[in-house]
Amino acid sequence: MIIFAEVIRTISIVILVFSSAFYLRHLEKTKNKLSIFERTMYIIIQIAYILFAISLLIFVFND
Repeated sequence: MIIFAEVIRTISIVILVFSSAFYLRHLEKTKNKLSIFERTMYIIIQIAYILFAISLLIFVFND
């Protein structure tokens, strides 16, 4: 059962990463006319990608 939960969690993370990547790409295309909410989401998604990369590096290189 724990393996099933880990698989579900991994799938959800992959979906979230891909959907945020597409949304970030959309925001970059319309960067000059973003609302305050969209500009905030643009910054939050970039920070989330950095934090995700750092956590992935910690997970991979942790003994």
